[in-house]
Amino acid sequence: MNKIEKRFLIEEGTEVYSGNELLLKGVFETPGGVHLLTGYPGSPIATFFDLLGGMSELVKERGICARMANNEAIAVAMVNGSQMMPMRGLCAFKSVGGHVAADALALGNLSGSHPGGGAVIVFGDDPWSESTQVPADSRYLCQHLRMPVLEPSNFQEVKDFVPMAFRLGNASGLYMGYILTTVLADGGASVTVGKNHWPEISMNHPTAIRTDELDLANTVLLPPRTGRKEVGMSVRVEKLLSEARAVGVNKIQGVFGRSKVGFIVCGVAHAYLMAALDELGLSDRFPILKMGMTYPIDDKQVAEFASVLDDVVVIEERRAFLETQIAEALTRARQLNPGMKFANLWGKKFPSNHEGFPAVLGLHPSMVMEKVIRFLRLAEPATSARYAQKFESELGVMRKTEMGSSAVVSRTPTFCPGCPHRDSASVLLDIRKRFMDAAYMKKHHHRKPMDLVFHGDTGCYSMLLFPPNEQLMHNYSGMGLGAGTGAGIDPFITNKQVVFMGDSTFFHSGQLAISNAVKQRQDITFIILDNRITAMTGHQPTPGIEWDILGDETPRQDIDEIVRAITSTVKCKVVRSNPADHGTYKKLLEETILEDGVKVIIADKECGIVRNRRKLKEQREELRRSGFLAKEVFMNVTPEICEYCLQCTTMTGCPGLNIEQTAYGAKTVTDLSWCVNDGACAEIKACPSFEQVVVLRNKPPRPRGHQIRLEKLPEPKSRFSGTVWRAHLAGVGGMGIGLATSILVRAGSREGYKVLFADKKGLAIRNGGVYSQMTFFKDNVHRTAGMPYGAADLIIGMDILEATRAVDPKGMFRVALPEKTTAVLNTDKTPTILSLCQKEDFDPAKLEEMIKSRTRADGYFSHPISTICERLFGTKLYANITMLGLAYQQGLIPVSLENLEWAISQSVKVDFKKNMRAFNLGRKLAAHPEEFVDRSEPKTIARVVREKMNILERTRLGGQARARQYKYLLHSNLRACRELDKQTMCDIALRVYDLINYEGIAYAQKYLDCIKTVYRKDRAEYGFAVTRSVVWNLYKLMLIKDEFWVSHVLTSYEKQRRDHHRYNVNPANGDRIKYKRVFHPRIFGVMVSLPMPHWMMYAMKQLKFVRRYLPMFHREDRNFLRWYRRLLEGMSYRNEREYQQFLSAIACVDQVKGYREYRTPTMEKARREAEAILSKLPLNPGDCGGSKLFKSADFAQPDRDLAGAREMRIINKVMSMFKQR
Repeated sequence: MNKIEKRFLIEEGTEVYSGNELLLKGVFETPGGVHLLTGYPGSPIATFFDLLGGMSELVKERGICARMANNEAIAVAMVNGSQMMPMRGLCAFKSVGGHVAADALALGNLSGSHPGGGAVIVFGDDPWSESTQVPADSRYLCQHLRMPVLEPSNFQEVKDFVPMAFRLGNASGLYMGYILTTVLADGGASVTVGKNHWPEISMNHPTAIRTDELDLANTVLLPPRTGRKEVGMSVRVEKLLSEARAVGVNKIQGVFGRSKVGFIVCGVAHAYLMAALDELGLSDRFPILKMGMTYPIDDKQVAEFASVLDDVVVIEERRAFLETQIAEALTRARQLNPGMKFANLWGKKFPSNHEGFPAVLGLHPSMVMEKVIRFLRLAEPATSARYAQKFESELGVMRKTEMGSSAVVSRTPTFCPGCPHRDSASVLLDIRKRFMDAAYMKKHHHRKPMDLVFHGDTGCYSMLLFPPNEQLMHNYSGMGLGAGTGAGIDPFITNKQVVFMGDSTFFHSGQLAISNAVKQRQDITFIILDNRITAMTGHQPTPGIEWDILGDETPRQDIDEIVRAITSTVKCKVVRSNPADHGTYKKLLEETILEDGVKVIIADKECGIVRNRRKLKEQREELRRSGFLAKEVFMNVTPEICEYCLQCTTMTGCPGLNIEQTAYGAKTVTDLSWCVNDGACAEIKACPSFEQVVVLRNKPPRPRGHQIRLEKLPEPKSRFSGTVWRAHLAGVGGMGIGLATSILVRAGSREGYKVLFADKKGLAIRNGGVYSQMTFFKDNVHRTAGMPYGAADLIIGMDILEATRAVDPKGMFRVALPEKTTAVLNTDKTPTILSLCQKEDFDPAKLEEMIKSRTRADGYFSHPISTICERLFGTKLYANITMLGLAYQQGLIPVSLENLEWAISQSVKVDFKKNMRAFNLGRKLAAHPEEFVDRSEPKTIARVVREKMNILERTRLGGQARARQYKYLLHSNLRACRELDKQTMCDIALRVYDLINYEGIAYAQKYLDCIKTVYRKDRAEYGFAVTRSVVWNLYKLMLIKDEFWVSHVLTSYEKQRRDHHRYNVNPANGDRIKYKRVFHPRIFGVMVSLPMPHWMMYAMKQLKFVRRYLPMFHREDRNFLRWYRRLLEGMSYRNEREYQQFLSAIACVDQVKGYREYRTPTMEKARREAEAILSKLPLNPGDCGGSKLFKSADFAQPDRDLAGAREMRIINKVMSMFKQR
């Protein structure tokens, strides 16, 4: 039995659970047992279904039926079916699922539950709309369906209200609505547990129904029976209210007489109110009616409560659901008791028309406190005067947290690394672009340009609404309704239409959409994204795979066959294709979309997370078996070849890519910790910098960081001395925030603390921002899982951007105070998708300054933790545990080392030793930070020249002579540019080295001659800005990255050395590297994909002399270089304004990036912009004359046909040489 199951078998004492776990523990504690658990996953209750899968052994042992239905309506119908016998059923789904299930709920509730049974319907509500498409308040839907509503207010009640709901439902025969909001579902706490109960009738002990004993008047509800059942509803409600009084679901707290103000609260608002009153010193002053059941309300109880008060304030999240019912109850009470006085009612409005509690989004502990203070100042001035100092102190904290400016960019979610939907998105972005190109459409499809319309739907592919894919989702109507949306516009437009649909959505409701499209004769292409899992909600099974939520084998349903059956009477293309093969997939999509009628493409590729989990499992098994991995495959980007054109990031939006600053500027690289090597970035065929690196080993490699000793670390002295400790953890989905929280919560509970925590999950696995807040305390003061403003003792920022969001004065957290809050930060930058695409960016240094200004100077520690972990462990994924060790060693976590180590052992499922090493690494970093200081020498021109000379000497024949030539070339030329700064000198030295390798000493001399010419015209007072620009851009234009140069770079000593370090390859240990590459040259404008073995690179780079005999080779690049040289020769200015104009003109060349068809448009654009700027200067750039530094013969333009024929003869000859080899 696993650890999860054992925790649920505890029947006394306290234990820590999450909200979803408490929901299930409440099921187990229901007297008589619960027989059926069903529903459909969706945030925030998706984890409920994962728990069922994790406890399949226990569930099956007890005979409980745990089934995930195809949709919410079917799930409720299953509950309805369970009520044919004395059984209890619980159904859980997201708030919007209630809309789908409403018909079945209406009938089931009106019919009623079995006298010996019961039905509880759990609605997962998302008040803050963090992961829900429409504002959620399922209470109104329950009211419409006449279902009672229970709203737990704390984690203890999340568990206890489940058996209470069944008791109330059994007494009244009503289905019970149960509202579980995000804060309670994703958070957790220490709770008191009770005895478990298991059902007698079960899957292990089935029985037979006596159909002659069924009460058909209730089980078959149709007119005229419907009216009679409605008439009897009032009796059932009275039974419900009577039982509610007996169990005390609504409770009056506090005492009457001390104040004429009272509060009526429900849900988490109660916890926020109690915490606010305790903090203000008002805990026993006001009577409070806590409404556990918010529909129907007990009119008598409410009237009695209001009859002894002057003012009653209703506090609830979202709209005035409870307040409206109370207003109606008090109106009736006044009508029935004309001479009796009842309290004034406030809630969404305060006296004098002041704004009360918000009717939109959710509540926050500090928001409730601020509103309570405001109301008391308006309605009870005497109390306000007595507590004025405390009130002002708390408001002062709030004001302090909102002081300052905000500069925090957003972090939009995206597809996970390896997501198969990224392939479809990348291909369709390209198709959309091509379909808008008149020349392309005429040439390839013989028709006019076409603007595609994309209809949105629900699933992982909802990420299409975010950059860079926003043009692939033009509307959204809900799950399975994308094609239905298309049906409404289809008769009126000529555009071709596309709709995405997931495999889970297909079985949920998508089949109906296809049927409707056939009937409506729509012109639409369905792209069914079959990743063989319900990925959006946490990887639950679909009917399209062979196992169910408990892991039992079930019949697999074939999407292809179902679609063919639906479309059998019409001509409908149904094709299954692998989207990873972009070429084939793109051709299929183009042809299919342009056909008429209904077409269905099934994109068949496994979910990247599932694939990666299986791969990691296989690797762990291999490590246990042999101690090392014999073969590892990585996706690599060679920075010297990368042009930073951003095609790979803008076409994929993959978080497995990153940005690295190099001597050549910013470059795209793969992030080894996130990249799963699915090849989507390489498949867009934008450049030759992508390659697969295959590492082969014969024996275990030397562990990274083996030289660092982590023993004998000193025990830290705790710096915490208060009664309550709060921490805020911030990061990005996938960084292990949840694991770090689990460790701290377990350690805190074992330390003897009462524990509360709140997590944000939602879109966590899709590169979205996540956080966790936790509170440790030992007193009996009311606390909240969500943290008040300025209350954090510690911020652990695993991502600096998300950590800054915690202190952002305009944000929703604002947890830091300069005199209170300590911080431990990872300063490494995790780019957002928008920064990967260069649409917006952020500076980690500026964010760090912002955090520093809002935290304690004596409790602040920052370091590039991810970099250290990647260097020592080969991955950044241990940064979370490292930061826990760092915070512990600083004395910032108030638990013992023993309890932390125990918590790690309980929370970490694999690699416990490596995680403990990461924890101790963090401790070592805190205890001895001097050992982690970067001691590498700064780059100087002498060092650059020395390094490059050594490489020239060791890597080529005649290397010593060439090295001396290189040194002399720099020495003799840079003397004429003495006033240039050291960095520019280094830049020149590096680029001269490359140009020598590219085309020889004479070619590099031409580069230097041009720099000297520009330098002589430049001025120190302007910082030699033009010269510095020319150093970079002239090099970029002279060094045309053709196949010969690319081959040189891919076989260079520098690359070999870097790859060996990056992938921990040691040839002396028997390690080897193999490369898999595909080049995509254009021959007469046609792309050809050529697999290029590594040996061929050596042959190809020796053929660079061929450039001289291919005058048409890169003709556009050579023409642009000539134009740029003429531009420089015409450099002339009379003042600073003209100098800056000229600088702006030549800086237009910065945008020239990429290869072939991506590069050419940027050259044309740069030329237009530069000439437009220079046209305002006295000297027209067109009058600059011919090049003096490059002879016209260097760039002669021969007859195109003759040149083309000559090129083909040479290419054919070269290719025949390769074939012979």
